[in-house]
Amino acid sequence: MDDAITFTPDEIAGRAAAARAVADKVRSQVNTQAARPVWAYNHVLAYGQSLSNGWEGWPSLSKTQPYDNLMVGDSVHPASEPSGTWATTGTAAFNPLIATVRPPGVSTLDDDATVAAYSPGNAARGETVLEGCLNFWRKQQLALRGLLSDSTRRLVASSCGVGGKSIEELSKGAATELFNRLRGAATAAQTLATAASGTYGVAAVLWLQGENNSLGSSGTTDRATYKALCATLQSDITADIATTIAAQAAPPAIFTYQTSGTYVSDTYVLSIPQAQLECALELDNWYLAAPSYPVTDKGGHLDPNGYRWLGQQFGKVMHRVLDLGQGWRPLHPLHATWRGTQVLVAFHVPYPPLAVAPCYVATKGTTYPDAGFTVTDDDGRIGVLRTEIVAECCVLLTLERAPAGNPFLWYGDKAHHNGNGNLRDSDPAVATDCYEYAPGTGQYPAADIAALAGKPYPLWNWCVVFRMPIAPAPPAAKAARPEAPAAVPDSPAWQILRGAAVAPPEQAPGAPARPPLWQRLFGRDKRE
Repeated sequence: MDDAITFTPDEIAGRAAAARAVADKVRSQVNTQAARPVWAYNHVLAYGQSLSNGWEGWPSLSKTQPYDNLMVGDSVHPASEPSGTWATTGTAAFNPLIATVRPPGVSTLDDDATVAAYSPGNAARGETVLEGCLNFWRKQQLALRGLLSDSTRRLVASSCGVGGKSIEELSKGAATELFNRLRGAATAAQTLATAASGTYGVAAVLWLQGENNSLGSSGTTDRATYKALCATLQSDITADIATTIAAQAAPPAIFTYQTSGTYVSDTYVLSIPQAQLECALELDNWYLAAPSYPVTDKGGHLDPNGYRWLGQQFGKVMHRVLDLGQGWRPLHPLHATWRGTQVLVAFHVPYPPLAVAPCYVATKGTTYPDAGFTVTDDDGRIGVLRTEIVAECCVLLTLERAPAGNPFLWYGDKAHHNGNGNLRDSDPAVATDCYEYAPGTGQYPAADIAALAGKPYPLWNWCVVFRMPIAPAPPAAKAARPEAPAAVPDSPAWQILRGAAVAPPEQAPGAPARPPLWQRLFGRDKRE
């Protein structure tokens, strides 16, 4: 291929170095604004749609508490879901954090035998992201401080979400104010903390919402509007929960995921997933921990391993932000340019190098020939013939034709990848929990995955879903041809050998005879 229409090694190396510098700068940032877990009881509230409260997350896996984490009552789930109140399940007391299963529409919990007899598709609320999140985070916290436990500073989990709701319906001031569920959970935990003579604060909020808006079910599909609603929600959580109820000075950080998988929509050009990424890049104290597509699921809602796996990703990011004081951004594109039939994409990569690996579509490890990338322009879709990782932070795509007007790069589109992709980094973090499969417990037979069973969940950081314009790159400069070295009379032999000079011409007539070059090199020149 003509060098003038391809990206040169120097160009690729320059893009990679610049991308690595961005990642290093992000990691070195220190958040001095957000609350840290400094109270006797540090509350983590999960809020959002069905993925925030474990729909179809049965059977539960995290049935024992390995550290000293707590929940309010007998479950992280409240006694009811659709209402605008949060009522404790069971007795109002701090209990060890474990995963439970609550069937829809009732306030009681089902036992293991009942759960094992569930029919596929039962919407019972089971394992959530909270158990995996707090257990991973707690282990890292204690290890950092050289402790096995710490009764003076505990983590508490509560689930407050309502399935199927738009961000508008979950916001303060909605007709049925579901936002009250946050107030109710915080008040219940604060009351117990006060009774135990302990201090109380909201250490973090997990926000798992976007499916309703992404599909245009009832809420906005406009990117700017969704971002504005997120900013307002964050402000209201700080004012009404952290300040008014907890009486804390510092706002809790928001940790979120990105809507992906079957819930993306090409019709709305990935507007809500893109808005979620931009919130993480633009809002203070707002962190996107991971997209949801790589983990195992039941065709939309996650399965119990998927919830716990995603929860461990949340815990990993929370430890880095709230304990280690590091900055955090997810794996995402920085810029994309095209020249000829090539597209060069540079990424912010938390832990280089990039790699291509199978993601899980339901319970099947899936690798797409193009790794999840799609290119379009005014003439339609352009086939991606080859996807190459050409540097630790760069991907090079080779297309079947050169782009025409308005080219866009997509990753995880609906039509060709169902919201999935295969690009990840090389984060070495090791999960505290392993993938579990136990026949006869209610787990689907397809969840028996030999590549995962009995092994810690891999905690690589996966690329977010995105759609971005591709800019044209200027033509590559042709390399100048090297000129032959100028003749230098009687140059030293070592210069002649390395090509820095040429051999001297023959001697002039009558000059004393010169011995051969090899004699002069090896000390055989005996002339006086």
